[in-house]
Amino acid sequence: MPISSLLANHQTPWNVPIPARHALPLLMAFLSIALALPGRATPTPAAPPPFPVGKLTAILATSGPTAGHPYLAWKTALPEDASSTSWTFQLSQVQVPGNVTYFVQVQAEGEMLSQLPGADAAKFELWAIKNTTPVVSYLLDTATVGNYMPAATVTIRTEDPYPTLPRTRADRPVYVDINVQGVISDPDAPAVAKGVTLQQHVQSYGATGTGSSLNRELATLLSETPITSNGTTTLSIPGNTIPGANPSKARGEERFTIRSLEEYQYAEQVIDSRFVQVWPVADGSISGLSQGQSVGVSVPQLTFQLHDLYPSSTTWAQVYKGTPKLNFTGTTIPGTSVVINGSVPVNRTLTASDYGSLLDSDGVWTLELLTQTPFGTDRLAYVSFNVQRSALAVWRQAQFGNPSNSGDGADEGDFDGDGIANLIEFAYGLDPKQSSAGQLPVPERIGDQLSIRFTPPAGITGILHGVEWSSSLQAGSWLPVADTGIAPEHVFSVPTTDQPHIFLRLTATVQ
Repeated sequence: MPISSLLANHQTPWNVPIPARHALPLLMAFLSIALALPGRATPTPAAPPPFPVGKLTAILATSGPTAGHPYLAWKTALPEDASSTSWTFQLSQVQVPGNVTYFVQVQAEGEMLSQLPGADAAKFELWAIKNTTPVVSYLLDTATVGNYMPAATVTIRTEDPYPTLPRTRADRPVYVDINVQGVISDPDAPAVAKGVTLQQHVQSYGATGTGSSLNRELATLLSETPITSNGTTTLSIPGNTIPGANPSKARGEERFTIRSLEEYQYAEQVIDSRFVQVWPVADGSISGLSQGQSVGVSVPQLTFQLHDLYPSSTTWAQVYKGTPKLNFTGTTIPGTSVVINGSVPVNRTLTASDYGSLLDSDGVWTLELLTQTPFGTDRLAYVSFNVQRSALAVWRQAQFGNPSNSGDGADEGDFDGDGIANLIEFAYGLDPKQSSAGQLPVPERIGDQLSIRFTPPAGITGILHGVEWSSSLQAGSWLPVADTGIAPEHVFSVPTTDQPHIFLRLTATVQ
């Protein structure tokens, strides 16, 4: 809408389950061939785990020359600092009953046929030994097989493809596949053959823990379920059950264990067990800009506080023109991109001040803090603000300390009370704090034309100058006058013939 000023009156916008004793060598051979295929891009190495982990699988051969001997396959992963210390790995075999234990040193990964038969049952343990002073031993995994004991596997699936161990975020679902084979329903069968027990334990890492040096014997038993039939059962767990006041900030483990039933010759044994790590949901904040704040030529420094960034994530800040919009791609602010390829959540503090050039027009803008994980992209924080960068906004900032069209610097305001609106003062290069009476362009009579001609002051941009005329000063009677000037000069003329009264007023419209 134009602002006007009356001038004159003339008076005229990651674990693959081993299906059978002969399948393992075939599987390993297949993997070796697959990894050696030419032309395949080398994947980014997975981040090391926060503590030693391992996967042990035992399958009892029930026929052929190796009947009664278990097939074993194992794989380990060490934490990031493992390269600075010597590590050895060991498999133990405990004969049940009798508890006679045999040890064999092994490589970090491999497969073998146990040289000892399993007796009634054999419990295997996979150990990682850190050769420090004192020596530190870690029990990585346990598996048990027996002549009458059912075979069982636990497989945990999450949306995170991290291959070292299952992990997820506190607000995401977990799927647990329980496969049981060899259960005998005959009432005369040994008790151990009649089923298994599924246990679920949970344990918190604490507010900032990573699971290292955790005493897992202190885990809480959450549930215990008998399984008396063969087949696969899938558990769908929508959210974590880690103890804590804020479920979204839970960090810890959920473990699913299949145990054999107690037999008179021996106690219940772990057949298979797997756990999933649960990490908290990230949060973040933006400081330096407040909601609705106006920004001029200079921009404030921004500070981004990031907490619990997921171990596999990319986080960044972006801006875009307009009000907040979900799933919108804006322009990334330089220096704010954080890529995490680790094994535990991290905190970060970022600052940014070189982003003013991204705000290329006036109006409402939105600043967002986003994080992308295996679960999707989430907004951590946002703020909307006003950009006032035009010459007019700069003038308002200089004259009134506020770039917005409000307060003392409002376009229609008349701060100095001289009868000339602030916008007109700007359009004609006048001082809005001192009377400018008599300093506007003056009309003149040239023949039968009442004309006004002027050239706007240098540096005045974003304004459309104009002139309107009326013969009566009545509302609605004002009509625009054509500009016949050649830029940069403006010329506006109105015929005076048959017009007893002609009133002219200057107008200024923000483009």
